Amino acid sequence: MKRKSPFLLLLLTLCLSVSAQNKYDKSFYLIDIKPDFVFDPSDKHDVDSILKLYHATNKDSLKLYYLRVFSEGLSNEYLWTRYKVFLFNYSLGKNDSLFRFYRACALNNLGYEAQYIKNDLGLAKTKYQESYEMFKEMHNGSGLGVEINNLAYIYQHEGNIEKSVELYTEAGDFFEKQKEPLGLTSVYLNLGDIYFNNDEFEKAEEFFTKALSYAVKTDQKLVVANVYNQLGAIRNRNKKIPEAIEFYQKALAIYEKDKNYSKIALISLGLCHAYMNNKNQEHYEAFMLKAYHNALLSLDQQVKAKVYDRLAMLYAYKKDYIKARAYGDSSYSFAKKLAYPQLVADAALNLSEIHGHQGTYNLAYSYLKEAKTIEDSLRTESIKKSIIKSQYQLEYNKKSIELKAEQDKKDAIRKAEKKQQQLILVLTLLALTIIAVFAFIAYKNYRQTKKQNVIIEEQRQVVLLKNAEVSSQKALIEEKQKEIIDSITYAKRLQVAILPSHEFIDVHLPENFILYKPKDLVAGDFYWAEKRKDLFFIAAADSTGHGVPGAMVSVVCSNALNRALKEFGLTETGKILDKTRELVVETFEKSSSEVKDGMDISLLCIDQKTKHVFWSGANNPLWYVQNNELIELKADKQPIGKTEYPSPFTTHQIPYIKNTTFYLFTDGFADQFGGPNGKKFKYKQFSDLLVEHSTLPLKDQSTLIAKTFDNWKGFLEQVDDVCVIGLRL
Repeated sequence: MKRKSPFLLLLLTLCLSVSAQNKYDKSFYLIDIKPDFVFDPSDKHDVDSILKLYHATNKDSLKLYYLRVFSEGLSNEYLWTRYKVFLFNYSLGKNDSLFRFYRACALNNLGYEAQYIKNDLGLAKTKYQESYEMFKEMHNGSGLGVEINNLAYIYQHEGNIEKSVELYTEAGDFFEKQKEPLGLTSVYLNLGDIYFNNDEFEKAEEFFTKALSYAVKTDQKLVVANVYNQLGAIRNRNKKIPEAIEFYQKALAIYEKDKNYSKIALISLGLCHAYMNNKNQEHYEAFMLKAYHNALLSLDQQVKAKVYDRLAMLYAYKKDYIKARAYGDSSYSFAKKLAYPQLVADAALNLSEIHGHQGTYNLAYSYLKEAKTIEDSLRTESIKKSIIKSQYQLEYNKKSIELKAEQDKKDAIRKAEKKQQQLILVLTLLALTIIAVFAFIAYKNYRQTKKQNVIIEEQRQVVLLKNAEVSSQKALIEEKQKEIIDSITYAKRLQVAILPSHEFIDVHLPENFILYKPKDLVAGDFYWAEKRKDLFFIAAADSTGHGVPGAMVSVVCSNALNRALKEFGLTETGKILDKTRELVVETFEKSSSEVKDGMDISLLCIDQKTKHVFWSGANNPLWYVQNNELIELKADKQPIGKTEYPSPFTTHQIPYIKNTTFYLFTDGFADQFGGPNGKKFKYKQFSDLLVEHSTLPLKDQSTLIAKTFDNWKGFLEQVDDVCVIGLRL
């Protein structure tokens, strides 16, 4: 949200229309606009309409007014910043009060650009200070209030809370005297934020409620959303999860309508925290993904620091410490660059825990020490006292006037002069007392530190012994792990050996693709193809389970298909599945325990001589596209394996029509979780995807389908093996 200049603007109603410009002519638009830039329709209308008025007048005062009116309302930050620079440059070299006023306003907005777009707090502070000095020269109370409030916000995020509170109080006095509800809203909001960060939630809610009252009265929708977010955070801390989620959702609805990616990311983090407290892992990861996507679109490095910090926590929870450390390092780097102490402390504490799990204890201790130092500096009693002092100043000193303040000051000076000697004596005694107290505390701390150093050294020796033991166990585990991986790799080579080669399939059916993505090194899904005289058979099968168990079952099922075709000479698809089921059941009945493993399958047969197509299926259907229409053949609702009421499999005959595209598949694609809400892809979306690309060459279809799957999955884990086969007659 842009910080507007302090005066209330009169609304300018425009009823003019301007013919569309063929290019961005600098003589009309005043600034260089990159050729590939695309205007937001509302911005284009405002810019064209008001610039026509700008060019129609020769009065500098009107030109400045027109520039300020339309640039304040621009939604695109690229345009907003460029026109603010132009406004500032236009006002240079002229020292009358009007030009100084507009120059001060432009400096305020350049400070906003430095703070929120360039992420340069030092430059922002400089611009705000320059604007403050100009408003001070003009005796402009509203402008002074805005700049003091801006500077207070900078000091707050630099960790100088006492200075920040002092300035917020001063800004509140200015806004109260000028009767500026917008300014008071900002002050109450920021003081509420300080109380919140000091865990004084009751007082924080009191200030947020005041800010909400002003924001609703003045129709500040984005401020309303901000307050909803803060109230949601307070409910979250107090474990009132349903109320927290309700506030967060209200805020999210407003920010999504405004396309404010930074705020959407932060609200999503709040919802992550709420669902984590509610032990709802599915919603937690869905909103974590939403926060991550919006942080990527955001220009605010503070937002990126917070989101990456939470991602580090998520991966640490999953025990993926490599990714956890990568995101933690990114968060720490952003926080250091921004010089925001609280963010640095959060990131450092997170990295301390991650390094502790990785066994890098020196780094873990270093980060923990840094986090504790910062936290201690941010939560001292003097800070809390200054906050409480600001509350009383805002609530009870609003009616004080300058004359009374000046008189009080003179009275205080006179009293100070009369009691100067007494005060010096008291201060001297007080100083000696304080020195004595500090000396005692220092001595006590020295003894305590010495004692702690002994304990730490003993613990260090224990850690070293433990590290040696862990290193030995780690070497043993790594050796066993290598043996297991070598065995699985060899099993993969065996499984690959039973799969038909792509060259074999291409020879007999040139137009095809096979998308095969095992979940693990070896898979339960497999594809099968054979040629017998003029008949070409191809199938997509899903054995029970995945990984090593699934691969073992797939070998049994593939062997049964081969025997049904070659040993028993069967060519009808239904009878092939009947015999395959018989052989699979016979194989597993040799076990002393009951085994119900088997497979689901979609089996297609193409008679290349008589031009007939046959198909049978066990639980998995067949989809084919003719004339851009998807047709589905239902499978028999029984597996290839032991079942309670087995029945013969149905053989379906399909008309042989040139350019018909067939799709055989298992359930892995449709069951994959992902997308913006972490939901399943589902068969309806899968069928729409196939129909949409069915006219493309088969190899292009394979590429697009694979890309769609990877994009949907995102950083979530693959849930099952995936096998999709496409064939065209």
